[in-house]
Amino acid sequence: EAGSGSCGKIYLEILSAHDLPNVDIGTAVGNETDAFVSAVYEDALVETAVIHDELSPHWLPWTQRAFAFNMIHPASVLYLGVFGHKQNLQALQHVPIGRVEINPGNFQRDTVYTLQYKLFPSHHVQKDRK
Repeated sequence: EAGSGSCGKIYLEILSAHDLPNVDIGTAVGNETDAFVSAVYEDALVETAVIHDELSPHWLPWTQRAFAFNMIHPASVLYLGVFGHKQNLQALQHVPIGRVEINPGNFQRDTVYTLQYKLFPSHHVQKDRK
């Protein structure tokens, strides 16, 4: 569980991302994006496991992919960011790939949704990077 709220809970599970750009530099075999998702909701930040060398990563059930957030206010927005992981660097040096904002206020209580979102691209990703 993450967050300090007591108004309710939001459950989030990251299943996959598709057709991510390759933000790893070089032509070595297996040198593709090492993707992870960062989620921010109110006063909480969580991250999925890193999926190495995959442009369409799937987070399997035994990886870190499911989270519970304690809600402070029902009108808060959930932010998801997809990043390319960079080994041995500070968090601010990971490569941002895309992001999405989700308004949980649009959902019904006690309902499970399986949704897909188009990522808003990050201006840090260069299209010619391969």
